[in-house]
Amino acid sequence: MSSLLIKGARLFDPASGLDGLGDLLIEGAVIAVVGDVSPNGSEEVIEAQGLWALPGLIDLHVHLREPGQEDKETVATGTAAAAAGGFAAVACEPNTRPPCDSAQRLGRVLDIAAHDALVRVLPKCAVTVGQLGKELTDFAALREAGAVAASDDGFAVRNGRIMREALLAAKQVGLPLTLHVDGVPMVARDIALAADLDCAVHFSHVSLAEEAELIARARARGVRVTGEATPHHLTLCRDDAPEGDANFKMNPPLASARDRAAVRAAVAGGVLSVIASDHAPHTPEEKAKAYREAPPGVVGLETTLAVVWTYLVHQQRADAETVVSAMTVGPAQVLGLEAPALRPGAAADIVLFDPAHAWVVEPAKFKSKARNCPFAGRKLRGRAVGAIFGGHIVMRDGSILAAGAVE
Repeated sequence: MSSLLIKGARLFDPASGLDGLGDLLIEGAVIAVVGDVSPNGSEEVIEAQGLWALPGLIDLHVHLREPGQEDKETVATGTAAAAAGGFAAVACEPNTRPPCDSAQRLGRVLDIAAHDALVRVLPKCAVTVGQLGKELTDFAALREAGAVAASDDGFAVRNGRIMREALLAAKQVGLPLTLHVDGVPMVARDIALAADLDCAVHFSHVSLAEEAELIARARARGVRVTGEATPHHLTLCRDDAPEGDANFKMNPPLASARDRAAVRAAVAGGVLSVIASDHAPHTPEEKAKAYREAPPGVVGLETTLAVVWTYLVHQQRADAETVVSAMTVGPAQVLGLEAPALRPGAAADIVLFDPAHAWVVEPAKFKSKARNCPFAGRKLRGRAVGAIFGGHIVMRDGSILAAGAVE
Protein backbone atom coordinates (compact mmCIF):
# COMPACT_ATOMS: atom_id res chain seq x y z
CA MET A 1 0.00 0.00 0.00
CA SER A 2 1.45 3.36 -1.04
CA SER A 3 1.78 6.18 1.49
CA LEU A 4 1.66 9.91 0.92
CA LEU A 5 2.37 12.59 3.51
CA ILE A 6 1.20 16.19 3.15
CA LYS A 7 3.29 18.32 5.51
CA GLY A 8 2.58 21.70 7.02
CA ALA A 9 -0.66 22.72 5.32
CA ARG A 10 -3.46 24.72 6.86
CA LEU A 11 -6.05 21.98 7.27
CA PHE A 12 -9.44 23.55 6.58
CA ASP A 13 -12.55 21.40 6.71
CA PRO A 14 -16.03 22.75 7.54
CA ALA A 15 -17.48 19.23 7.90
CA SER A 16 -15.08 18.42 10.75
CA GLY A 17 -14.73 21.93 12.14
CA LEU A 18 -11.02 21.70 11.43
CA ASP A 19 -8.88 24.79 10.92
CA GLY A 20 -5.20 24.72 11.82
CA LEU A 21 -1.73 23.80 10.70
CA GLY A 22 -1.02 20.09 10.44
CA ASP A 23 -0.17 17.06 8.36
CA LEU A 24 -2.18 14.45 6.50
CA LEU A 25 -0.97 10.87 6.13
CA ILE A 26 -2.65 9.00 3.30
CA GLU A 27 -2.57 5.22 3.13
CA GLY A 28 -3.92 3.85 -0.12
CA ALA A 29 -7.18 5.60 -0.92
CA VAL A 30 -8.00 6.89 2.57
CA ILE A 31 -6.73 9.42 5.09
CA ALA A 32 -4.98 7.52 7.87
CA VAL A 33 -3.75 10.25 10.23
CA VAL A 34 -4.60 13.92 10.73
CA GLY A 35 -2.25 15.93 12.93
CA ASP A 36 1.48 16.02 13.51
CA VAL A 37 3.13 13.20 11.52
CA SER A 38 6.86 12.49 11.43
CA PRO A 39 8.00 10.90 8.16
CA ASN A 40 9.66 7.51 8.42
CA GLY A 41 11.22 7.54 4.98
CA SER A 42 8.73 5.24 3.28
CA GLU A 43 6.22 7.92 2.29
CA GLU A 44 6.19 10.30 -0.60
CA VAL A 45 6.20 13.75 0.98
CA ILE A 46 4.49 16.87 -0.31
CA GLU A 47 5.70 20.03 1.40
CA ALA A 48 2.60 22.21 1.68
CA GLN A 49 3.69 25.16 3.79
CA GLY A 50 1.69 28.23 2.82
CA LEU A 51 -1.07 26.14 1.25
CA TRP A 52 -4.53 25.21 2.48
CA ALA A 53 -5.61 21.56 2.37
CA LEU A 54 -9.32 21.41 1.56
CA PRO A 55 -11.59 18.39 1.11
CA GLY A 56 -12.11 17.57 -2.57
CA LEU A 57 -14.80 19.87 -3.95
CA ILE A 58 -18.09 18.69 -5.46
CA ASP A 59 -19.63 20.55 -8.40
CA LEU A 60 -23.37 19.94 -8.40
CA HIS A 61 -24.05 21.38 -11.86
CA VAL A 62 -21.85 20.46 -14.82
CA HIS A 63 -22.46 19.78 -18.51
CA LEU A 64 -19.98 17.20 -19.80
CA ARG A 65 -21.76 16.93 -23.20
CA GLU A 66 -20.62 13.36 -23.93
CA PRO A 67 -22.11 11.32 -25.52
CA GLY A 68 -23.41 13.21 -28.51
CA GLN A 69 -21.75 16.64 -28.31
CA GLU A 70 -18.07 15.78 -28.18
CA ASP A 71 -17.21 18.84 -30.26
CA LYS A 72 -18.10 20.95 -27.20
CA GLU A 73 -16.61 18.79 -24.42
CA THR A 74 -15.81 15.20 -23.50
CA VAL A 75 -15.73 13.37 -20.21
CA ALA A 76 -11.93 13.34 -20.48
CA THR A 77 -11.54 17.08 -21.10
CA GLY A 78 -14.32 18.10 -18.74
CA THR A 79 -12.97 16.09 -15.83
CA ALA A 80 -9.44 17.35 -16.52
CA ALA A 81 -10.87 20.85 -16.18
CA ALA A 82 -12.60 19.78 -12.98
CA ALA A 83 -9.35 18.45 -11.53
CA ALA A 84 -7.57 21.68 -12.44
CA GLY A 85 -10.25 23.59 -10.54
CA GLY A 86 -10.05 21.42 -7.42
CA PHE A 87 -13.20 19.36 -7.98
CA ALA A 88 -12.99 15.71 -6.91
CA ALA A 89 -16.49 14.98 -8.21
CA VAL A 90 -18.92 16.46 -10.73
CA ALA A 91 -22.65 15.87 -11.02
CA CYS A 92 -23.31 15.99 -14.75
CA GLU A 93 -26.57 17.12 -16.31
CA PRO A 94 -28.59 14.72 -18.47
CA ASN A 95 -28.71 16.87 -21.62
CA THR A 96 -26.52 14.54 -23.64
CA ARG A 97 -27.66 13.57 -27.12
CA PRO A 98 -29.87 11.65 -26.78
CA PRO A 99 -30.86 12.75 -23.27
CA CYS A 100 -29.98 10.54 -20.33
CA ASP A 101 -33.53 9.31 -19.76
CA SER A 102 -33.06 5.53 -19.46
CA ALA A 103 -30.90 3.14 -17.48
CA GLN A 104 -29.14 2.12 -20.68
CA ARG A 105 -28.19 5.70 -21.56
CA LEU A 106 -27.10 6.42 -18.01
CA GLY A 107 -24.96 3.29 -18.11
CA ARG A 108 -23.26 4.61 -21.21
CA VAL A 109 -22.21 7.76 -19.33
CA LEU A 110 -20.82 5.65 -16.50
CA ASP A 111 -18.95 3.41 -18.95
CA ILE A 112 -17.26 6.42 -20.55
CA ALA A 113 -16.42 7.82 -17.12
CA ALA A 114 -14.92 4.52 -15.96
CA HIS A 115 -12.47 4.72 -18.86
CA ASP A 116 -11.79 8.44 -19.27
CA ALA A 117 -12.59 10.40 -16.09
CA LEU A 118 -9.97 12.06 -13.93
CA VAL A 119 -12.50 12.77 -11.18
CA ARG A 120 -15.67 11.03 -10.03
CA VAL A 121 -18.61 11.46 -12.38
CA LEU A 122 -22.01 11.50 -10.69
CA PRO A 123 -24.65 11.34 -13.43
CA LYS A 124 -28.06 12.93 -13.23
CA CYS A 125 -30.97 11.50 -15.16
CA ALA A 126 -33.76 13.34 -16.92
CA VAL A 127 -37.01 14.00 -15.07
CA THR A 128 -39.09 13.43 -18.19
CA VAL A 129 -38.62 11.33 -21.29
CA GLY A 130 -36.61 13.27 -23.83
CA GLN A 131 -36.70 16.24 -21.43
CA LEU A 132 -40.01 17.09 -23.07
CA GLY A 133 -42.00 17.59 -19.86
CA LYS A 134 -44.75 15.11 -20.77
CA GLU A 135 -43.91 11.69 -19.31
CA LEU A 136 -41.83 10.78 -16.26
CA THR A 137 -38.75 8.64 -16.67
CA ASP A 138 -38.41 5.46 -14.61
CA PHE A 139 -36.89 6.93 -11.45
CA ALA A 140 -36.52 3.56 -9.74
CA ALA A 141 -34.61 2.00 -12.63
CA LEU A 142 -32.44 5.08 -13.07
CA ARG A 143 -31.67 5.24 -9.36
CA GLU A 144 -30.69 1.59 -9.44
CA ALA A 145 -28.50 2.25 -12.49
CA GLY A 146 -26.54 4.93 -10.63
CA ALA A 147 -28.33 8.25 -11.06
CA VAL A 148 -27.56 10.63 -8.17
CA ALA A 149 -30.34 13.11 -8.98
CA ALA A 150 -32.94 13.97 -11.60
CA SER A 151 -33.08 17.16 -13.65
CA ASP A 152 -34.58 18.32 -16.90
CA ASP A 153 -31.75 20.84 -16.94
CA GLY A 154 -32.60 23.85 -19.14
CA PHE A 155 -36.17 22.69 -19.61
CA ALA A 156 -38.42 23.53 -16.70
CA VAL A 157 -41.29 21.09 -16.09
CA ARG A 158 -44.14 23.47 -16.83
CA ASN A 159 -47.02 21.05 -16.29
CA GLY A 160 -47.95 21.23 -12.61
CA ARG A 161 -49.44 17.73 -12.59
CA ILE A 162 -46.24 16.25 -14.03
CA MET A 163 -44.19 18.16 -11.46
CA ARG A 164 -46.33 16.82 -8.63
CA GLU A 165 -45.92 13.28 -9.95
CA ALA A 166 -42.17 13.82 -10.24
CA LEU A 167 -41.88 14.98 -6.64
CA LEU A 168 -43.83 12.00 -5.34
CA ALA A 169 -41.91 9.51 -7.47
CA ALA A 170 -38.58 11.02 -6.45
CA LYS A 171 -39.55 10.89 -2.79
CA GLN A 172 -40.54 7.24 -3.09
CA VAL A 173 -37.17 6.09 -4.46
CA GLY A 174 -34.98 8.66 -2.68
CA LEU A 175 -33.84 10.46 -5.83
CA PRO A 176 -33.09 14.18 -5.34
CA LEU A 177 -34.61 16.64 -7.79
CA THR A 178 -32.43 19.53 -8.97
CA LEU A 179 -34.72 21.88 -10.83
CA HIS A 180 -33.88 24.49 -13.44
CA VAL A 181 -34.94 27.89 -12.14
CA ASP A 182 -37.15 29.53 -14.72
CA GLY A 183 -38.45 32.63 -13.03
CA VAL A 184 -40.18 33.59 -9.81
CA PRO A 185 -43.62 32.02 -10.54
CA MET A 186 -42.08 28.59 -11.21
CA VAL A 187 -40.01 28.77 -8.02
CA ALA A 188 -43.14 29.70 -6.05
CA ARG A 189 -45.10 26.82 -7.61
CA ASP A 190 -42.44 24.23 -6.88
CA ILE A 191 -41.97 25.43 -3.31
CA ALA A 192 -45.72 25.15 -2.77
CA LEU A 193 -45.71 21.61 -4.16
CA ALA A 194 -42.72 20.62 -2.03
CA ALA A 195 -44.42 22.00 1.07
CA ASP A 196 -47.74 20.28 0.30
CA LEU A 197 -46.11 16.90 -0.39
CA ASP A 198 -43.30 17.16 2.19
CA CYS A 199 -40.75 16.59 -0.56
CA ALA A 200 -37.22 17.89 -0.98
CA VAL A 201 -36.37 20.10 -3.92
CA HIS A 202 -33.18 21.86 -5.01
CA PHE A 203 -33.12 24.94 -7.24
CA SER A 204 -30.25 25.36 -9.67
CA HIS A 205 -28.59 28.70 -10.50
CA VAL A 206 -30.69 31.13 -8.48
CA SER A 207 -30.13 34.59 -9.95
CA LEU A 208 -32.90 36.92 -8.75
CA ALA A 209 -33.52 38.59 -5.42
CA GLU A 210 -37.16 37.46 -5.42
CA GLU A 211 -36.12 33.83 -5.97
CA ALA A 212 -33.69 33.96 -3.08
CA GLU A 213 -36.36 35.54 -0.87
CA LEU A 214 -38.88 32.81 -1.71
CA ILE A 215 -36.32 30.15 -0.78
CA ALA A 216 -35.43 31.95 2.45
CA ARG A 217 -39.08 32.16 3.51
CA ALA A 218 -39.68 28.51 2.64
CA ARG A 219 -36.65 27.35 4.61
CA ALA A 220 -37.72 29.47 7.59
CA ARG A 221 -41.02 27.62 7.76
CA GLY A 222 -39.40 24.20 7.40
CA VAL A 223 -39.90 23.41 3.72
CA ARG A 224 -37.20 21.03 2.46
CA VAL A 225 -35.78 23.37 -0.14
CA THR A 226 -32.18 24.17 -1.06
CA GLY A 227 -30.64 26.38 -3.71
CA GLU A 228 -27.39 27.11 -5.48
CA ALA A 229 -25.62 30.13 -6.90
CA THR A 230 -23.11 30.26 -9.73
CA PRO A 231 -19.87 32.25 -9.74
CA HIS A 232 -21.13 34.39 -12.62
CA HIS A 233 -24.37 35.37 -10.90
CA LEU A 234 -22.44 36.05 -7.68
CA THR A 235 -19.90 38.36 -9.28
CA LEU A 236 -21.36 39.82 -12.48
CA CYS A 237 -24.47 41.78 -13.40
CA ARG A 238 -25.91 42.83 -16.73
CA ASP A 239 -23.97 46.10 -16.61
CA ASP A 240 -20.71 44.12 -16.75
CA ALA A 241 -21.54 42.44 -20.06
CA PRO A 242 -20.09 44.01 -23.23
CA GLU A 243 -22.84 44.54 -25.77
CA GLY A 244 -23.12 41.62 -28.18
CA ASP A 245 -20.52 39.43 -26.44
CA ALA A 246 -21.99 35.92 -26.35
CA ASN A 247 -19.42 34.84 -23.76
CA PHE A 248 -21.67 36.72 -21.32
CA LYS A 249 -24.83 35.02 -22.58
CA MET A 250 -26.13 32.46 -20.12
CA ASN A 251 -29.35 30.92 -18.83
CA PRO A 252 -30.62 32.46 -16.61
CA PRO A 253 -29.17 35.74 -17.90
CA LEU A 254 -27.16 38.14 -15.81
CA ALA A 255 -29.53 40.27 -13.76
CA SER A 256 -29.30 43.63 -11.97
CA ALA A 257 -26.73 44.76 -9.43
CA ARG A 258 -29.51 44.49 -6.81
CA ASP A 259 -30.08 40.86 -7.73
CA ARG A 260 -26.36 40.15 -7.57
CA ALA A 261 -26.18 41.64 -4.09
CA ALA A 262 -29.15 39.56 -2.97
CA VAL A 263 -27.63 36.33 -4.26
CA ARG A 264 -24.35 37.15 -2.53
CA ALA A 265 -26.20 37.81 0.72
CA ALA A 266 -28.14 34.54 0.36
CA VAL A 267 -24.89 32.59 0.02
CA ALA A 268 -23.21 34.45 2.89
CA GLY A 269 -26.25 33.83 5.09
CA GLY A 270 -26.62 30.16 4.23
CA VAL A 271 -29.94 30.52 2.40
CA LEU A 272 -28.24 29.23 -0.74
CA SER A 273 -26.08 26.37 0.56
CA VAL A 274 -24.41 25.40 -2.73
CA ILE A 275 -22.04 27.12 -5.14
CA ALA A 276 -21.87 25.33 -8.50
CA SER A 277 -20.18 26.23 -11.77
CA ASP A 278 -22.98 25.45 -14.27
CA HIS A 279 -20.06 24.62 -16.59
CA ALA A 280 -21.67 24.85 -20.04
CA PRO A 281 -19.11 24.43 -22.84
CA HIS A 282 -19.78 25.47 -26.43
CA THR A 283 -17.57 25.60 -29.48
CA PRO A 284 -15.89 28.88 -30.45
CA GLU A 285 -17.85 28.83 -33.71
CA GLU A 286 -21.16 28.71 -31.82
CA LYS A 287 -20.22 31.56 -29.53
CA ALA A 288 -18.96 33.64 -32.48
CA LYS A 289 -22.48 33.82 -33.92
CA ALA A 290 -24.67 36.86 -33.60
CA TYR A 291 -25.73 37.27 -29.97
CA ARG A 292 -29.34 36.17 -30.52
CA GLU A 293 -28.24 33.02 -32.36
CA ALA A 294 -25.42 31.99 -30.02
CA PRO A 295 -26.27 29.34 -27.40
CA PRO A 296 -26.38 30.38 -23.74
CA GLY A 297 -23.84 29.08 -21.27
CA VAL A 298 -20.35 29.73 -19.91
CA VAL A 299 -17.58 27.49 -18.65
CA GLY A 300 -16.48 27.57 -15.04
CA LEU A 301 -14.82 24.43 -13.72
CA GLU A 302 -11.33 25.93 -13.82
CA THR A 303 -12.28 29.33 -12.40
CA THR A 304 -15.12 28.82 -9.90
CA LEU A 305 -13.04 28.42 -6.75
CA ALA A 306 -10.74 31.30 -7.68
CA VAL A 307 -13.60 33.61 -8.66
CA VAL A 308 -15.57 33.13 -5.46
CA TRP A 309 -12.40 33.38 -3.38
CA THR A 310 -11.42 36.63 -5.09
CA TYR A 311 -14.81 38.34 -5.03
CA LEU A 312 -16.35 36.89 -1.88
CA VAL A 313 -13.61 35.84 0.55
CA HIS A 314 -10.88 38.37 -0.25
CA GLN A 315 -13.46 41.14 -0.49
CA GLN A 316 -15.07 39.99 2.79
CA ARG A 317 -18.52 39.36 1.36
CA ALA A 318 -18.50 35.80 2.69
CA ASP A 319 -16.14 33.90 4.96
CA ALA A 320 -13.93 31.02 3.88
CA GLU A 321 -15.93 28.46 5.87
CA THR A 322 -19.16 29.41 4.10
CA VAL A 323 -17.57 29.23 0.64
CA VAL A 324 -15.79 25.90 1.18
CA SER A 325 -18.89 24.43 2.81
CA ALA A 326 -20.97 25.49 -0.21
CA MET A 327 -18.61 23.50 -2.44
CA THR A 328 -18.35 20.42 -0.21
CA VAL A 329 -20.96 19.96 2.51
CA GLY A 330 -23.80 21.68 0.65
CA PRO A 331 -23.72 19.63 -2.55
CA ALA A 332 -23.14 16.41 -0.60
CA GLN A 333 -26.25 17.08 1.47
CA VAL A 334 -28.37 17.70 -1.64
CA LEU A 335 -27.23 14.39 -3.13
CA GLY A 336 -27.50 12.45 0.13
CA LEU A 337 -23.76 11.71 0.17
CA GLU A 338 -21.27 11.77 3.01
CA ALA A 339 -19.63 15.18 3.04
CA PRO A 340 -15.97 15.32 1.96
CA ALA A 341 -13.83 15.65 5.07
CA LEU A 342 -10.27 15.70 6.36
CA ARG A 343 -10.51 12.99 9.00
CA PRO A 344 -9.11 9.49 9.55
CA GLY A 345 -10.99 6.96 7.45
CA ALA A 346 -12.30 9.51 4.95
CA ALA A 347 -11.62 9.19 1.24
CA ALA A 348 -8.29 10.75 0.33
CA ASP A 349 -9.78 13.51 -1.83
CA ILE A 350 -7.74 16.61 -1.04
CA VAL A 351 -7.19 19.94 -2.76
CA LEU A 352 -4.08 22.01 -2.11
CA PHE A 353 -5.12 25.62 -2.47
CA ASP A 354 -2.98 28.73 -2.51
CA PRO A 355 -5.20 31.64 -1.39
CA ALA A 356 -2.57 34.22 -2.35
CA HIS A 357 -1.78 32.91 -5.83
CA ALA A 358 -2.33 35.79 -8.29
CA TRP A 359 -3.12 34.88 -11.87
CA VAL A 360 -4.90 36.06 -14.99
CA VAL A 361 -7.63 33.98 -16.62
CA GLU A 362 -6.43 32.80 -20.03
CA PRO A 363 -9.07 30.53 -21.64
CA ALA A 364 -6.56 29.37 -24.29
CA LYS A 365 -4.80 27.49 -21.50
CA PHE A 366 -7.92 25.73 -20.19
CA LYS A 367 -8.07 21.93 -19.96
CA SER A 368 -11.65 22.22 -21.16
CA LYS A 369 -12.26 22.19 -24.90
CA ALA A 370 -14.32 25.34 -24.55
CA ARG A 371 -13.23 28.96 -24.20
CA ASN A 372 -16.58 30.67 -23.51
CA CYS A 373 -15.57 32.28 -20.23
CA PRO A 374 -16.85 35.68 -19.02
CA PHE A 375 -13.82 36.05 -16.74
CA ALA A 376 -11.22 36.06 -19.53
CA GLY A 377 -8.51 38.58 -18.72
CA ARG A 378 -9.61 38.99 -15.11
CA LYS A 379 -6.98 39.05 -12.38
CA LEU A 380 -7.86 36.52 -9.67
CA ARG A 381 -6.30 35.72 -6.33
CA GLY A 382 -6.45 32.12 -5.12
CA ARG A 383 -5.97 28.91 -7.08
CA ALA A 384 -5.97 25.14 -6.69
CA VAL A 385 -2.36 24.07 -7.23
CA GLY A 386 -2.46 20.42 -6.19
CA ALA A 387 -4.99 17.62 -5.99
CA ILE A 388 -5.00 14.13 -4.55
CA PHE A 389 -8.08 12.14 -5.52
CA GLY A 390 -8.60 8.58 -4.34
CA GLY A 391 -5.10 8.70 -2.89
CA HIS A 392 -3.51 9.44 -6.29
CA ILE A 393 -1.74 12.68 -7.11
CA VAL A 394 -3.78 14.11 -9.97
CA MET A 395 -2.34 17.63 -10.02
CA ARG A 396 0.97 18.98 -8.71
CA ASP A 397 2.19 22.57 -8.94
CA GLY A 398 -0.79 23.38 -11.13
CA SER A 399 -0.05 20.67 -13.72
CA ILE A 400 -2.34 17.71 -14.34
CA LEU A 401 -0.35 14.48 -13.92
CA ALA A 402 -2.79 11.60 -14.00
CA ALA A 403 -4.49 9.90 -16.89
CA GLY A 404 -7.27 7.35 -16.70
CA ALA A 405 -10.26 6.87 -14.45
CA VAL A 406 -10.70 7.54 -10.76
CA GLU A 407 -12.11 4.54 -8.93
